[in-house]
Amino acid sequence: MPRCMVHVSHQQATCLASYVCGGVLTGLSGLLSSPQYPDNYPNNAECRWVMQVSNSTVVSLVFYDFQLEKSEDCSFDYVSLFDGPSVSHRHLGHFCGGTKPPDIVSSTNQLLLVFKSDFNIGGRGFKASYFSGEANKTNSECQQVFTAITGNFSSPRYPNIYPNNINCHWTVQQPPGYRVKVQFLHFELEARDSLSDACDYDFVAIFDGDTLLGKWCGQDQPPSLLSSGNRLLFVLSADRKSASRGFHVSYAGAMSHDNHERSMWTHRI
Repeated sequence: MPRCMVHVSHQQATCLASYVCGGVLTGLSGLLSSPQYPDNYPNNAECRWVMQVSNSTVVSLVFYDFQLEKSEDCSFDYVSLFDGPSVSHRHLGHFCGGTKPPDIVSSTNQLLLVFKSDFNIGGRGFKASYFSGEANKTNSECQQVFTAITGNFSSPRYPNIYPNNINCHWTVQQPPGYRVKVQFLHFELEARDSLSDACDYDFVAIFDGDTLLGKWCGQDQPPSLLSSGNRLLFVLSADRKSASRGFHVSYAGAMSHDNHERSMWTHRI
């Protein structure tokens, strides 16, 4: 059943629409987006999401897409973030327009996102993903953005066993006009769930922009990949139990007009 946000007007409380809007998110990771995304969000919406992960962990929030009405002080349509479950906690930022907010990391295990729109002019809205991570985990080990044309990266502590109960993300960002080629040199994660045959425990997920290319686990090494744009996002999610050596991956930029490169790599996705 769809649900809606209750809007309190001067006269009465009314249910504005049957779109999903707000809630408490308690998984180790998850996706959230503005109402009706990727279509334009409705006017007069007010939504609140509380992201709540395990005690002794923190919340990392990454925006994949962001397009709201722009104003000088972001007083019309906006996303506002707070370092805790309510607006009384420390304010982390206030955002509008078409520029994606930076990656946000809370100081506790809860993060509040407030989305509000006024009575006219809208936009596509936003899409974001949150992950839990160790409170003492440094960004240099578990949350990185790579902008070099070529490079390598690996799971935390590789070639030793990666930690339990982590959610890490790595972004490979190439210049405009380039695409991202990826090849895994080693891949070893906790095995699939024997009952569901799915990657329910530890996994790597790869996003090509907003599109999920797949989730991999066990020794099912991802194929060589070529992005459709100039950015790929890699997510490593590990549960509280078994762990393995992890992965090591190599990437390189390729000019998007290079038809040979395109034909050589695209069929492998």
